[in-house]
Amino acid sequence: MISGVLTLFILPLTAQAFEINTLANMPVEGDYVIGPGKIELFLDPGQSASRDLKMTNRTGQPLTIFIEIEDFTGDPVSSTRLLGKEAGPYSLRDFIHPEKESFVLAHGEKATLPVTISIPETAEPGGLYGAAIFTAKPVLTPKEEELEGAKGQVSITTRLATLFFVRINGPVNEAGYLKSFTAGKKFYQTGPIDFSVIYENTGSVHNNPYGQIEIKNLMGKTIDSLDITPYFVMPGFSRDKVIAWNSSLAFGRYTATLKLNRGYSNIIDEAEANFWVVPIKILIIGLAVIIFIAIFIWWFTSRFELRKKNNKEPLE
Repeated sequence: MISGVLTLFILPLTAQAFEINTLANMPVEGDYVIGPGKIELFLDPGQSASRDLKMTNRTGQPLTIFIEIEDFTGDPVSSTRLLGKEAGPYSLRDFIHPEKESFVLAHGEKATLPVTISIPETAEPGGLYGAAIFTAKPVLTPKEEELEGAKGQVSITTRLATLFFVRINGPVNEAGYLKSFTAGKKFYQTGPIDFSVIYENTGSVHNNPYGQIEIKNLMGKTIDSLDITPYFVMPGFSRDKVIAWNSSLAFGRYTATLKLNRGYSNIIDEAEANFWVVPIKILIIGLAVIIFIAIFIWWFTSRFELRKKNNKEPLE
């Protein structure tokens, strides 16, 4: 079975020619890796740019790789939704041109695939969104294909995507805001504590909000802070970003303060969320220990008083 792993790579300024290189001593991981997962470009109407996509085969068998271009849009659950043959509201698919549409990649080989993005001169300012989809199928011998056909089996395929976010320079409608900030629950027995940050994009281009969550105890002392790295929110959609605080020593009432940069014009939204951490099991154990100690002290003192009283009785 083939599984996919999505990783990020540093983007070169210009694309290279298509090439395949062999990596020495590549272990069999049962997956393949593509990158980068996201490419963001700022282009003028009529301008073109090229970027390299990378793919490494770690499945232990040769693969045939097919490249398709689709639009994508936002999704309230998974943040993005590939649209297949359907054109998106901010369609980029007709402007993305991979150098190859298919190739074979043996185990331990790494392919570099140049992709050119060409924007027409008639393009208006705003955001355009498309994806390069990699589909991998095992390379089978004629005998293996015949056996699979006789058994009625279908080769397992895996699809991974590189997302393209293209901003056409010019005046655009950048708008969005922090919709809500909450802790997952009001009471926890132990960590992790999950914070929900819901950002709504009401503009016509994607935004990349980012920020920080500061956590204070009951005395108002800052005990920890969590960074929220930039993440994208598609125009016309909300996105729920979950940030986990993995503290195992928390106890008492806490206040979490969020400062979220909207990702444009340096506008910052602030919000607070209060929650309690009460480790019931630890409290029960502690209470049981206290009761045991109290009973032992009562038993010991009562025995001591009885012994003292007996020692004071006069002899007959």
